[in-house]
Amino acid sequence: MRGGRAVLMAGVALAVFTSQEMWVTFSPVASRVAAELGVSKEAVGLLAIVYPALFLALTLPSGILLDRSFKTWLLFGVATTVAAGILRPLGLHSYAWLLACQTLAAIGQPFLLNAFAPVASRLYPEARGWAVSLLSFSMYLGIITALGTGYIVYTHAGMAGLVAPAAVLSAVSAALVALGAGYLAGAGGGSSGGGRAVIAELKSIVGDRILWLLGIVLGLGVALFDNMSIWLETVLSTVGLGSIAGPAVALALLAGLAGIAFIPSRVIGAGRRTLYIRAASLLGVAVYTALALRVSGLGALTLIPLLGLVMLPAYPVIMEWISTFYEKSLHGGASGFIGLISRVFTVALATAAVAFIGRPSSYFAFLAMLSLAALATALMLPGDC
Repeated sequence: MRGGRAVLMAGVALAVFTSQEMWVTFSPVASRVAAELGVSKEAVGLLAIVYPALFLALTLPSGILLDRSFKTWLLFGVATTVAAGILRPLGLHSYAWLLACQTLAAIGQPFLLNAFAPVASRLYPEARGWAVSLLSFSMYLGIITALGTGYIVYTHAGMAGLVAPAAVLSAVSAALVALGAGYLAGAGGGSSGGGRAVIAELKSIVGDRILWLLGIVLGLGVALFDNMSIWLETVLSTVGLGSIAGPAVALALLAGLAGIAFIPSRVIGAGRRTLYIRAASLLGVAVYTALALRVSGLGALTLIPLLGLVMLPAYPVIMEWISTFYEKSLHGGASGFIGLISRVFTVALATAAVAFIGRPSSYFAFLAMLSLAALATALMLPGDC
């Protein structure tokens, strides 16, 4: 059984990696892919946009379904991801085919990402922090791999090279999950009760003050990094530093991966989740205030990665919080609810940032205010968690 559990966990982690890699497969070479497919760059951009769009629509329903039948809907998330990865190479030069596959993968994504807490509590109840850290590491690594290697792969192997890794890894993920699926029979099922139970769960989740606070903190944190991914080059280019925007964000993500490898386990083991979230928010205030006062290439390349090191591990810490302090029957729904709040914040604040991108001082002051709002929210969390 123990071996089956490890195999299953490896398969799910690989599916998470593949899902995120497929999300931004074409983003590093969007203009070249557009020319090859004979479509506009905006059309290629749509291949990535369907992910957050469907996540926003499906995050809460997917979480509720995971709570109703954990095994069924976890396997659904894996199956849709695997199918998309394997099918993409069959229609490399058809935009419609690639969009259909991307939509299939995007449907599966919320079922995987909202399964972090349920997987941790059901498969590794004695090591929840490790489990959510592994899945979070896989999530970020998939994005970084696609963004970091896409240009090189495309120039040497074209479209086939771009989609081949996901196809191979999808097949491996399917095999691992199939081998370990038997463990799901003893991992705890979902809750039952039909429509009334769903309504009761929704009322319990929406009425939970702590979930609102965690969702706001996570939403502000995600919004900060999404904001930089979208606008940092535009902002820094106004002072001749546009070329360092990409490296700064990439280094922040890599530093975040390193942080995920050791920070959550120490924070959780010490029972200092709230203190850590407050400290990470305070660091955000300090970093963005410093950049607002004076921005330089060295400052951006140092401070932004430092922020990534400390802030990105907040995701697994919050997922572990859910898996530890909430009933199993609420894990999926709670994760979906927090995901919904975070995506709403991301979209709203990415739009609001347009008013501040004219100068680095105003832009970083805006991000400092967001960090201050995260700190104020974190101060309302219970202090003994």
